Amino acid sequence: MITAMPSILVVDDDPVSLAFLVAAIERLGCIAIACPSGGDALKAVAAANADLLLLDRHLADSDGPALLALMRQRGITAPAIATSAEIDAAAAANLRESGFVDTLAKPTTLTLLQELLQRHLRVGEAASAVPEPNAVAGALLDDHSALAALGGDRTALKALRGLFARELEALDRDFDVPTLISGGRLHRLRASCGFCGALRLAGATVLLDHALRSGDASAPALVQQFQLACRATRQALAAD
Repeated sequence: MITAMPSILVVDDDPVSLAFLVAAIERLGCIAIACPSGGDALKAVAAANADLLLLDRHLADSDGPALLALMRQRGITAPAIATSAEIDAAAAANLRESGFVDTLAKPTTLTLLQELLQRHLRVGEAASAVPEPNAVAGALLDDHSALAALGGDRTALKALRGLFARELEALDRDFDVPTLISGGRLHRLRASCGFCGALRLAGATVLLDHALRSGDASAPALVQQFQLACRATRQALAAD
């Protein structure tokens, strides 16, 4: 059983997801080692002596299984958990075959993360979980669900939403449908929406992602709805 403060290497190329996971891990009484890319993770992991690896399944410069394989080749034996905005039963099975001991769907909550750490690190309960209320259907920004995910930490939520606002500003400025499909931008945005409580934009993102992948004829109309939801969410963030 780990009695000292355990250290967790967190690898995620989405700034909002990375910031959430770091804030949640620290709130649970652990040390978070943040890495925004697979390359950064390989540089940090040898010196970090991490007790647990939290690796994003899809990274811009690598992917979770490939990154884990490189770490194992370098003698890193800490248990690894894969995170992703999309993990179905088949994907979870493939990840376990690649050496991951568990998976974590994004967006997640402080409560679920705490359960995961207790399962794999046997850490004590360093933070009390906040009850997770029902989401307000159609809300632009749902403070209740976002704060519940962060254990009530308003400072952390404000920081996350600042990162999220910059992400939406860049998306609006460089909007391009082919990039949305090929660059994995919608995939990352779904997690960011969940962490920040952007319910309406989350719904528009899911619908557009499905339509673009399947070649649905409704995609042009959904692109317009998505852009409107992005702009409305940006306005709500500015007023928050």
